[in-house]
Amino acid sequence: MRVLVTWGSKRGGTEGIGRILGEALEAHGFEVVAAPADRAGNPDRFDAVVVGGALYANRWSAVARRFVSLHADQLRRMPVWLFSSGPLDDSADRGSIPAAPQVEVLAERIGAQGHVTFGGRLAPDAKGFPASAMAKKTSGDWRNPERIRAWAAELAAALPSAKPGQPARHPARSVPRLLAYAAMGWALCGAMMATLPHVVGLAAALVVHAIAAPLIFTALAIRYFRALGARDPLPTAVAWTATVASLDLVVIAGAAQRSLDMFRSVPGTWLPFALIFLATWATGEIMWMLPSPEQRRNKA
Repeated sequence: MRVLVTWGSKRGGTEGIGRILGEALEAHGFEVVAAPADRAGNPDRFDAVVVGGALYANRWSAVARRFVSLHADQLRRMPVWLFSSGPLDDSADRGSIPAAPQVEVLAERIGAQGHVTFGGRLAPDAKGFPASAMAKKTSGDWRNPERIRAWAAELAAALPSAKPGQPARHPARSVPRLLAYAAMGWALCGAMMATLPHVVGLAAALVVHAIAAPLIFTALAIRYFRALGARDPLPTAVAWTATVASLDLVVIAGAAQRSLDMFRSVPGTWLPFALIFLATWATGEIMWMLPSPEQRRNKA
């Protein structure tokens, strides 16, 4: 039975866990390939896959996320397990730590068999922000090889009879929901610009619009990203901004004004577009970093 063990690791800690898992599974008689997720290739040639990712600010490694998203169709057809590394204390050994919301969504999308969180590692001389600041207080190696090998033994026992899991479809991820939120934001901004010039004048209306537009989309983004399964922040920000621009082009410039003059205005058009994009993206990133209710209960 061929097993792929792959990972997304920025500082080598998660890679170490992946290699221990690979060696342990080989000792149990499996044919194992252990490789970073950006070099693992197509998982179709394997019978099962184990994917790991480092956690930074409650977010999984981007390399691991891309691997799962890119190969989601193949992963749904085989047994898959996920693991995370991150806690810089002994909390991972003291009890089960639930998956971060982002990882939970990925696990449900592919029907993963299970997930486990291991302790992380941070070198005292770690470079870059915020790692260097964290290293002053929480540096150390909190990985537990015995616990990693114990989990590998559990996988070895489950693998021979393991079947693909049941993937979940998240309504929050749907394209109609994605576009509906964008259209709602556009409509609110449009209503504001339809009335404000008559009240405060065009110049003041443009200033108010440039301030209010990102606030409107921030409020919508909070509601959108709160639902489990919502799309990632960057593609959401791109989709919402593109939708607003397209509606402006077709409805305002095309049908109402019959002119493209509005697109010559930086403060009136391009600045709000940029701020809508940034507000949506930043809000989504912050929402992803927040712990889930289950994680908050475990910390209480």
